[in-house]
Amino acid sequence: MAGGAMKGLHNSCTEKGKTVGHDSPLVDPAAEWTPEACVAGSVEREKLLLAHAPLVKYLAHRIGSRLAGPVDFDDLVGDGLLGLMEAVDRFDPAHNVRFKTYAESRIRGAILDGVRGRDWAPRSLRRAARKLEQAIAAVEKRQRRPATDEEVAEELQITIEELQDLYMQARGVRLGALPGVDEEGRDPADPGLDPLGRVEEKEKKALLVEEVENLPERERLVLSLYYEKGLTLKEIGEVLSVTESRVCQIHTRAVSRLRARVGDRLTLPECTP
Repeated sequence: MAGGAMKGLHNSCTEKGKTVGHDSPLVDPAAEWTPEACVAGSVEREKLLLAHAPLVKYLAHRIGSRLAGPVDFDDLVGDGLLGLMEAVDRFDPAHNVRFKTYAESRIRGAILDGVRGRDWAPRSLRRAARKLEQAIAAVEKRQRRPATDEEVAEELQITIEELQDLYMQARGVRLGALPGVDEEGRDPADPGLDPLGRVEEKEKKALLVEEVENLPERERLVLSLYYEKGLTLKEIGEVLSVTESRVCQIHTRAVSRLRARVGDRLTLPECTP
């Protein structure tokens, strides 16, 4: 795509004033993939990319709003556009998947890859997350049941108030930090995955589902509302009649508990200081 056209596409993603619906990102239903769209500089390619630009904007906003620390929206959009162009070039209609569905998966994956590549997580977040995981794992190994906040605080030799602060420090921890799980990532059925990759992704997700079922009820509810229903922490707080910060603490505790439990069954990425 020519430089001017690429700039125009990026502007269409970042311009303000056009609102994209929460459940149905604005994509012209008539904008479908054709082989001609794979031709660089073609009118068909530009039309298809422009038609899906609002989807890039929507996903960049959704993913960006869930990340801890400062996030450059333009960077997320740029990553998403690369994913969209990759989707155009790699789409295969023989898989019987709509282009919009395939493109959404590729855009999400590209944005998340970009975030990970820029190593957005500060050291303090990694350090806090690791401390929580180790403490929870130690307590639950001894007690053979879910660790309480009091027990975790005692394990860390800190007060409950200090533990709540630690939860807030580690608030950027997401399920995406677990292997095979992207909070906004691609589905195991994504035709972009090879057959072996699909099997591995399904097995990892099955393991996570199993561990989620063993979480305390309130933690399960928060994860369900956040990851399955797509509610923000503020919206979950309104549902549960608690503050947004309290929901954040519950979410962090739940994810830390999952990471601690799954750590014995999968090789987790290190959260080094």
